[in-house]
Amino acid sequence: MQKIEVNVIALTESVSKPQHYVLILQEPKSKKRIPIIIGIHEAKSIAMFMEKLTPSRPQTHDLFISFFDKLQSKLKEVFIHTLDDQTYYSKVFFHDTYKALHEIDARPSDAIAIAIRCDCPIFISELILETTGYLIDEKGREKKGSYAEYSMRELEELLEKVILKEDYESAIRIREAIERRKKAQ
Repeated sequence: MQKIEVNVIALTESVSKPQHYVLILQEPKSKKRIPIIIGIHEAKSIAMFMEKLTPSRPQTHDLFISFFDKLQSKLKEVFIHTLDDQTYYSKVFFHDTYKALHEIDARPSDAIAIAIRCDCPIFISELILETTGYLIDEKGREKKGSYAEYSMRELEELLEKVILKEDYESAIRIREAIERRKKAQ
């Protein structure tokens, strides 16, 4: 399975799923982006680290890093390997004191919250990047034909993406397309 490195580029409140956030990953070369819906606690942890805010007490992800340090282990990478029924699956790879490589199953949101604290690379399966990744042109609109070509889920995801880019004109058009689709059903 081919792995492609991605970076965290944005975090925003989800429009379609209340009390959730959208974490945007981007592949540096192609600029393809992948949205991942995450919970509020993981989003706060990631946001605090990205904003360089220090909590008065360690958060769960900070505690995990402390364990790594005390056990003289080193985080190697995070790999988002599977997408099944709109749920992403990932693994955290690390070396123990004896340099043996281990892997732990983890939610991508937790794995990413830990990875950014260690400056550890984040990888995603090439298949996931190809099937869920999208490109934004200069005007902030996904490179795809008319909104009629999108499923309802794709329209809702696209709406989140253009709001993230603060492209409110496109957001209005997408919302109108969603409303027309709902009335037609």
